[in-house]
Amino acid sequence: MPAGKTVPPTSDLKAPRFLALAAATLTLLLGACAPLLVPPPPPVPPQLEGKLLQTLEENGQAFRSLQGLARVRIKTPERSLTTTQAIFAEKPDRFRAETLSPFGTPLLLMATDGSELTVLIPSDRKFYRGEASPANLQRLTRLPLQMEDLVGIILYQTPMIPFRRSALSPVAGGGYLLELSGDQEVRQQLFFDPQLRLVQVAYWAGEALQLRIRYDNFAGEVRPFPRETFLEIPDRQVEARIDFSEASTNVAIPGKRFVLIPPDGVSVSPIP
Repeated sequence: MPAGKTVPPTSDLKAPRFLALAAATLTLLLGACAPLLVPPPPPVPPQLEGKLLQTLEENGQAFRSLQGLARVRIKTPERSLTTTQAIFAEKPDRFRAETLSPFGTPLLLMATDGSELTVLIPSDRKFYRGEASPANLQRLTRLPLQMEDLVGIILYQTPMIPFRRSALSPVAGGGYLLELSGDQEVRQQLFFDPQLRLVQVAYWAGEALQLRIRYDNFAGEVRPFPRETFLEIPDRQVEARIDFSEASTNVAIPGKRFVLIPPDGVSVSPIP
């Protein structure tokens, strides 16, 4: 080493670079530890509640009938069943369902004109007739509903409770929750997506969920219609899903479609 020259320590040469790296690392650590600030939900637009209530009323008037082909899944504590059905529905309480084999042959036909409920099992040559009561409907569909409610739900018209109070609030991910409160702790929650389409309804008695309905797979632009309907009745442990692969709304359905006639030689029995 030449005389008179000194070499600074290695640590002094690397100090500026070390400090820069340390500062960058500290910044990253502080950024990772900082809590994410979730922006507050946007305020509810004025008059939106009235608009949503009007939308519900318009939905109820928009669809009066339906015929289509659906995959129907029913789950109860006793069993689960999946069938393909041709479904005809007309307000207020006309309904027909034909359970089809994989080859399209009717295995079971059920129809009601609102007053009488009839059932035909062609392969067994059995015909049943009875009142179109909730009890008889439940025996056949496993759903504890009145026929008018079932037809309305399929046609995107959910039953509305009489309410004294209402509250509208935004929900995470977009959309709104409209909660209606009636007497004796009865509540109804209606969920709307960001396009203001009704996608879920829940009925409560106190803290007990009585019925939940979900809608999905909307078709149509002017007045979207849900091709998928899901029902859940927790206290009965019953679930039902109706998925339409084909659906035509507001079609003219002959009245005789909702009345079954026993074939010749087939005796008529009451609904068991």
